[in-house]
Amino acid sequence: MSPRPDVSEERRAQILESAIKVFARQGFANARMDDVAAEAGLSKGLLYWYFKSKDEIVIAIAHLLFGGELRKLQSLSCADLPAGQCLSNFIEMFIADMRLMLKVTPIIYELYALAFRNQVVREVMRAHLRSFVAIVEPILQRGIDSGEFTSGISPHQTALAIGASLEGTLLLWAYDPDSMQVEEQLRLGGAFILKGLKNA
Repeated sequence: MSPRPDVSEERRAQILESAIKVFARQGFANARMDDVAAEAGLSKGLLYWYFKSKDEIVIAIAHLLFGGELRKLQSLSCADLPAGQCLSNFIEMFIADMRLMLKVTPIIYELYALAFRNQVVREVMRAHLRSFVAIVEPILQRGIDSGEFTSGISPHQTALAIGASLEGTLLLWAYDPDSMQVEEQLRLGGAFILKGLKNA
């Protein structure tokens, strides 16, 4: 029996990029492994070396799309900045990422819907949400401790509110993209949150 080839990160990235195109065109339910293999220019057999099923690809895409935002937030160097500036920088980073993510917005919201039916996808997204809160909550606590933010807020609940504002804006945009300037709306939502956090 021939040895299994080493898994190449470049090949995996190629497959996921192709899968995203297929899923954006056809949706998760209608897409087949054959479609992904054809888009990637691979044989179906080679595709299965890297991903055993369509579900594995969907889960890898969930990690890719939601994990990228968290990795950038974790890399945000703002220990020496006021907490408000740190959050403002993150919102701008989110907006910059959003320009690249708009083309895959249909996939993101299919993942949200799939999370209601698929336990594994739900666990992936829950883990990313908890990681987001774990990163943002200490920034909020630092702002409270320094007196920059009001002490009357819950850092945990406020971190959830920030996430809900960002994701919710994109959801409204997905419903009716002609009704808003999404970048301006994201900045406005962020400004409202930061204003509410400030210690009077």
